Amino acid sequence: MDAIDDLSDAIEGTRNFLTQLSVRQWVTLAVVVFFVSSLGFGAAAPGGDTTMYADGTATEDSFQEEFEQLESELPVEDLLVALLVVAAVVLVLWLCYALLAGVMEFVFLESLRSEEVRIRGYFGANAGKGVRLFLFRLALLLVAGALVSAPAAIAVGLGTFDDISPGLLALYLLYGGGLYLLHSIGRRFTDEFVAPIMLLEDCGVLAAWGRFWRTLRANLAEYAVYLLLVWVLTLAVTVTVSIVIALGAVVIAIPFAIVAFVAVLAGPIGWAVAVVVGLLALAAVLLFAALVWTPVTTYFQYYALLLLGDTDPELDLVPDQRAAVRAAGTGGAIGRSDWERPDSDSSARDDDWNDESGWDGSDPWDEAGDADDADESGDSDDDDDRSW
Repeated sequence: MDAIDDLSDAIEGTRNFLTQLSVRQWVTLAVVVFFVSSLGFGAAAPGGDTTMYADGTATEDSFQEEFEQLESELPVEDLLVALLVVAAVVLVLWLCYALLAGVMEFVFLESLRSEEVRIRGYFGANAGKGVRLFLFRLALLLVAGALVSAPAAIAVGLGTFDDISPGLLALYLLYGGGLYLLHSIGRRFTDEFVAPIMLLEDCGVLAAWGRFWRTLRANLAEYAVYLLLVWVLTLAVTVTVSIVIALGAVVIAIPFAIVAFVAVLAGPIGWAVAVVVGLLALAAVLLFAALVWTPVTTYFQYYALLLLGDTDPELDLVPDQRAAVRAAGTGGAIGRSDWERPDSDSSARDDDWNDESGWDGSDPWDEAGDADDADESGDSDDDDDRSW
């Protein structure tokens, strides 16, 4: 099954790609991965704080009394304005990040396809595709959020919170969990398979989804196994990477903390210096986290690209890398093994084994003999016939 075989092929492809990069290219790729992977932080799960339904003793009068008491102690209106401003700033920053992430998705794919890491050239060439991908992701999120919030909004409008039973609440949680699962599948398929089709065929999101849908329907088992394996691997890798990043962040933060502490002791100007040092520390930690996530993100993307090309050769974005991996004879315990090759390949290897040019008892150190062996056309033809 390709979904299983490609696990090991993706390791070899990732190694071939990353080992040829310079330090500068590694850092550049890490910047791209910072936007593509979100450093392992996905969208928050739909739903809310269910404890608000558990206690039925709270009444509307008690909430009103608490609000009036809080209003008398704090300038509530000013506080609400400040919160709205902060929320607006956070929303704008998130939208900017999500927009850049949409374009960086294609920068990442172009880097894997060409094996050359460049941001400026790839960014400009794929800005339109990135914007369309961003809008599709945003629409997908809004639709999922609306479907999740609809039952809660109806309950608020009808004022039936007190009548909600534990069974109904559990049903709502299952409903929200199911929508979250569907959103996750749609988002992963869009990022891992639809975006490469957009790049390969120079089309929009919906056209690429239509093209992928035909491949998906014809290979449901492959993509079901893919989802299962990816989720299991993602869980295991996220735990491991999080531990590595946490330990690394502590080590990185120590010297910055010392400098900031000394700066604070210097007086008022030192506080400004401490803020700058803190921002530099944050940037260093984020860069370290991106560097750690770079091989992980590269591996999962190669895995998806290999599976896409195996299930539909017309959608192969990395044919050269695939050929290099398969020609290298990768496989191992979970990869492609010799028993998957055709019988003609076995007979070809038997011919090589019995070839008099290599096993006739001549001196193995004879350079002339070695040269003649290397020129044997029969051996070359046999090797070319192997089905990697």
